[in-house]
Amino acid sequence: MNETGVYDFKLEYTFAGDYMAELDRQLALLLSTREGTMPLDREFGLNMDFVDMPPEVAKSLYTAEVTEKVAKFIPTVRVQEVKWSSGGQANLIAKVVITSA
Repeated sequence: MNETGVYDFKLEYTFAGDYMAELDRQLALLLSTREGTMPLDREFGLNMDFVDMPPEVAKSLYTAEVTEKVAKFIPTVRVQEVKWSSGGQANLIAKVVITSA
């Protein structure tokens, strides 16, 4: 997984509601922010240590990081699973499946 592939992700929801646009914005911000770059909250975002690791290690670390950070920063939802597909040129694309908490 290279760094440009980190920002290629899809969200899938197992529920519907009027607040979906706001939730989509919150999740997109969380999943596309590098940890340590958000002023006043240096823990916000994802730790990118998984970048340039072997694919299976990167998948595991990314899944753990996304699951932990979504639970911490958006407590109304949980990560149900992370599905993977190939984006070409050795890129992995994560599809994060979200369920209500």
